[in-house]
Amino acid sequence: MKYLNLGCGNHFSEDSSWTNVDFKSYHQRVIEHNLLSGIPSNDSEYDLVYHSHVLEHFSKKDGRIFIEECHRVLKKGGILRIAIPDLERIAKNYLRYLELGMENPDDEMVKLNYEWSKLEMYDQTVRNFSGGDMAAFLFQKEIKNEDFVFERIGEEGRALRKHHLNRPINTSKKKITLFQSFKNLIKKVIWGERNIEFRQIGMFRLGGEIHQWMYDRYSLTQLLKEIGFEEIKIQNAFTSYLNQWSDFNLDGKNGITRKPDSLFIEARKN
Repeated sequence: MKYLNLGCGNHFSEDSSWTNVDFKSYHQRVIEHNLLSGIPSNDSEYDLVYHSHVLEHFSKKDGRIFIEECHRVLKKGGILRIAIPDLERIAKNYLRYLELGMENPDDEMVKLNYEWSKLEMYDQTVRNFSGGDMAAFLFQKEIKNEDFVFERIGEEGRALRKHHLNRPINTSKKKITLFQSFKNLIKKVIWGERNIEFRQIGMFRLGGEIHQWMYDRYSLTQLLKEIGFEEIKIQNAFTSYLNQWSDFNLDGKNGITRKPDSLFIEARKN
């Protein structure tokens, strides 16, 4: 059996049955490749193709091409497994805390849950710098509604916060050489300060961090059908058409879902 993990980041199986691909490789088991250029595999090569929180980083047009590529490299009867942020659940949370906020305008916890729900919906789409306002919320000294936040983003979010708060504080200022100062001055003269800002924002927004499109169970099912997939089924972190799926610990481990804000969906190529 051959399995493919696309956009794996640092989360992948080292089992020999897996091929792992990401935009940047920091491990010998990960192939470095830009998936906007297609999947570097032959037709009908894999029994299962998997990607987690990757599809939303493609534009709607490029996302369709990406899923078509997944269909191409799957064997007949092969499984496509997708995990994505669940737009439906995000929207329901937003509406729930909107209503509760109108009914209880002085309830601090409702207000905080509402603010986080808005961040989940918008921040990773509109941010112009890494981490955005979600990072500012997550890395503050005290999160009063932390149970709600970590119920949404899982243990990965808790570990990220712990790592940030425990890192040593660097009080030293980075020295700027005479050459760097001259180079920065030339940039300002040639481009203008405003154009430099535009360029920095543009480079960030094309760098892959932001969400370019979002999906729910209806829209993703429709997309999969249009491309030719069948037997489309909503799963959870531990259930799959592949019997040994949970052994790989990719969507969860020891009964704990890695990204609890996810929609898990599978389909077959017939």
